[in-house]
Formats: sequence, structure tokens, C-alpha cells
Amino acid sequence: MKRIAYRFLAAISAARLGTVRVGTGALARPSRAKLGSCLRSRQLWMPQSLLYATLMTLTSTIALTNASAETRPHYGGTLRVMMQSAPNALDLPANATPADYWDIARTLSVIGDTLVKLDAQGRPQPALAVAWQSDPSARHWQFTVRHGVKFHDGSAASPAAIAQILSALHPGWTVRASADSVSIDSEIPMPSLLAELALPRSLLLKRSSSDNRLPTGTGPFLVAEWQPGKRLKLAANEESWAGRPFVDAIEIEFGKSLRDQAIALELDKTDLIEAAPQAANGLQQLGRATSMSLPVELLALVFSANSKAQDPRLREALALAIDRKPIQSVLLKGAGEPAAGILPNWMTGYSAVFSAQVNPQRARTLLAGSRQPALNLSYDPRDPQAQLIAERIALNAREVGITVQVSLSGAEDIRLVRAVLPSPDPATSLGEAARQMGLPQPAFPATGGNSLDDLYQAERSLLDGYAVIPLFHLPVATAASVRVRGWEPDRLGEWSGAGLSLADLWLADASLADRRTADSRPADSRPNDARPEASSR
Repeated sequence: MKRIAYRFLAAISAARLGTVRVGTGALARPSRAKLGSCLRSRQLWMPQSLLYATLMTLTSTIALTNASAETRPHYGGTLRVMMQSAPNALDLPANATPADYWDIARTLSVIGDTLVKLDAQGRPQPALAVAWQSDPSARHWQFTVRHGVKFHDGSAASPAAIAQILSALHPGWTVRASADSVSIDSEIPMPSLLAELALPRSLLLKRSSSDNRLPTGTGPFLVAEWQPGKRLKLAANEESWAGRPFVDAIEIEFGKSLRDQAIALELDKTDLIEAAPQAANGLQQLGRATSMSLPVELLALVFSANSKAQDPRLREALALAIDRKPIQSVLLKGAGEPAAGILPNWMTGYSAVFSAQVNPQRARTLLAGSRQPALNLSYDPRDPQAQLIAERIALNAREVGITVQVSLSGAEDIRLVRAVLPSPDPATSLGEAARQMGLPQPAFPATGGNSLDDLYQAERSLLDGYAVIPLFHLPVATAASVRVRGWEPDRLGEWSGAGLSLADLWLADASLADRRTADSRPADSRPNDARPEASSR
């Protein structure tokens, strides 16, 4: 700030002497048109005292402007992102693991758009559709399409183009286009159609004619460079219908473990990472902004179809033997919520009717007088906590007389599974969780709507017989560097949800951000080079 004032004083002095300094450092004679009567000090149009008062006012204004520069959005810069998965294609796999799902969904959501979006309360918000309506049976829907939207290749995102994409994504629907709208018809009621259209698998993406691997959408960023499994560079879409993004580009590095991501963020080598929920507090203590979603994942035990545990009493006994509290407090470090139902309470409000209380005495009673087979429990080796949780479950099981061996080899009897709950619509998330766990799809009445009682009965039917034992509902966490401004993930864990998008993010000047962070600490706790300059300098 003082350097700016010094430069301003030097300019005034040079003007009084009839010279000004140009960008090359040389002295040049100013023109009269530019300096007017400032060529000689006797001809100044204001008294000297007023000149210095004006100088001080301008200096203060410059100081205030620079002080607020970090909080004012501006264009430019490249957002650096790291992700766990290493995809070979920019597609959402049907059987994606949670890590793969979040990575590809977050990537594709800035390239393409859906017809609608849902907020954390499950309320639909406009996207490429600006209005919609359905008949009372929820079999016929009509969507008014936003005008003037173009794909990245310059073609129009017309109702006909949208209908063609939706027909390919959902062959069970009858999709038709008219002049300004798209209609969707089905032989069965579709009360959750808006939730389905808001899922990442319903993103309206075309494939490039030159390279079928690359998606072409209508979103705020377009694919600029793609190295499968390693790196993706996205460039700002200058003609985005929602307005040009603030950052010029996004660079994503794939195949980075959560530990590697956390280290890179600490060293300021990246701006945006995925984080383990249990590590969020540590990142906050390092001055990194962290955000935790609502519980959007389910951790559960699922019995395979050919499991040796065919006796429902054995399965119930195992469910009663598992002590979830120590697992949550020690292994998950307090993250998540113990669960006995498939859906979290924030979606349904009735999760308390499913008991997650440990009851080893009741478990032993169920097993009394019977000889039970040894069970093989498998887990996902890519999940850094899965093995420890599985071993704790095996210990609980042995305490009531059930032999459980944790192994990745041999025929599995039980799997420790993570399932994504991708929608705030409970019926949609229930169906998606069942699909990921290999369970039958929940049955709903053939009506135009799903009541809370219908939802409860559908979830209850999946839990009967203990084919699945829910353990925890878990959030997902995100951490950002000090450069990131004007954005945070939504409560569903998405990076471009309803009302929040990476296109709204902007990057602060790193040096200013570092100095501001240092100056916000008590003076005696700052390093010497971070303390305010002495007034005599």
C-alpha cells in the first residue's frame, strides 16, 4: 500500500517538474493536453494543501479498494482439482463405486445440464426446462425448453435434440418433441420423474463426432484436453446460457488417493479436493475451508444369494451383535450416523422406528441350540477404512458365537458395501440403493404419488429377512484452498447443484490471501515476516 502512495507522490513530483515516467523506466516529456496547467507548480489550479489532501484521499481509496479486492468476484485463473478415481471414459458406469460415482458425476455436471435440478429439500428447480406439468396419473409429463441454448459444438439444444438424447438414455419412455417443449409418456405412473431427470445419468450430453469418447453438453465448461485415467482440462464456455464462468479453466488430476489430495492441499498444490469426513477437522485446523454434506451414502452388510447364512435367525443375530457406537467414535472419528434403515432420517423422518441398538443377549438366544456355519466377510480394498470396520464386525460376531472370517479370497457370504443415495427424493434413493446392493426393486402402489406410508412399507419389505443390515449413513466432505471464493458444495455433496456451481467460483490472489490469513492471527503468534510493517518504514 505504501509503495502505491510512493509511486503516486513520485508521479505528482514528476508532473511538477514537467516530466513523467513511462512503462520502460525512461523519462518523457508530457503533453500539454494530458497534464494541462501542471507543467509548472506556480500554475497549479489548487493550493498545495488541497493537493496533498486530495493525495491522501486517493491513497485511502486505493487502500480500501485493494483491501476489498479479495472479496470482489473477478475473472481469470485455473482451478486445480484432484479426484480419487482414474476413469478411462467420461461416462457414468452403471455399477460405479461411490468414489467413481462422485468423481464422474461432479465432472460431467459442469459439462452438461439436466432438464431440472433438485435442491436439498427435494424441490425442483429450472435448468434446461423452465416449466413443467403432469397429468393426475403422473404418466404424461410436458416440459417447456429454455430458448437460445447451444451445445458446445454450436448446435441448438432444441426440443428435438433433447428428445433424442432422452430416448436413448431411457428407452422405456416415449419422448416426443414439439416447437418449444418435450413430452414424456410412460405406461406406469412416474411420480418421481423430476428426481430421475435431475440425476447425473440424465445429463443431456452428446458425443463428439470426431471423438466418441468426449461429451458435448450445454454446461459452463467444455472439454479442452483429455488424458484417460490421468488428466482432464476444461475450458470456460464463453456462450454459456447461465453466464460465463469466472475461472478460465479447470484442471482435474485423477487417480489421487485421499491422503495424496490432503497433502497437496496443505502444500497449496491444488485448490479443490475430496476429503474423508473424519479428516475434515484436521483440514480446518490447517486453515482450509471444508464442507460436509448431509448423509448421502449408506454403509451396510449385504448377504449374497448363495450365502451359507440362509437362516434368518443367524442374520438377525448378527445384526443384534454389531456395536455401531465404537465403530463410529473410533474408526469413523464421529462422522456419520448409526443406521438400521436404508434411508437417512433427513429424507424420511421415521428412521427411529428401525432400531440400531446392540443386544448380544438377544443374539445368543436366537442362536441357542443351533450350529452355525463359518461366514466369509469381504470388503472393498479401495476403501481405506473398510477392512478395519469389517474386522470390528467380525469381533462383535464372535462375542455372540458367530464365526466370521474377514477375507478377500474364497466365496463371499457377506459383503461390506457402500451405496450412494443420490437424490433428496426418498423413493428414488431407495430404488438406487437397492439396485447397488443387488436387492429387488421396492414396490410402490400403482398410483400417481408415493405417500410416506407407501415409502415406509417399501423400505420395510427390503429389510425383512435381514438380507441387508444397514450400519451407517455417511456424509461426503470437500476441502478447498484459500484461493477459492464465492462457492461451496451443496448439502447433497454435489459440486454443481441447484443454485451452486463451479461456474460461480472465483479465485482470490494467493499472496493477498496468505497475508490476510497471517494478519488475522494475534501479533505474538505470527512469524516475524508476517507481522505488520513498522510505522517508521
